[in-house]
Amino acid sequence: MLMALRLFGGSSNGGMFINSCFAHCQSELQDTWFASNSPRLHDKTIAEVVGDWYFERKVAKEIDCPYPCDHTCQNLIPSSQAYE
Repeated sequence: MLMALRLFGGSSNGGMFINSCFAHCQSELQDTWFASNSPRLHDKTIAEVVGDWYFERKVAKEIDCPYPCDHTCQNLIPSSQAYE
């Protein structure tokens, strides 16, 4: 997936918030975006990155490190169960 985004990543258009949390639809609810425990990339919440993109404040392309390094994820799978 990250390789597919490389071409897009070099563009100044559009925005990305690609984190390595093991969750689907975490950005579906604005409650998640604004929560104090919202997933973060480079100390930015989903709401901050989307706002930067939407209001054209800055280039908003945040990409996480490989799973499971993101400690802001709510549902990390214990490493002993990750490859069962």
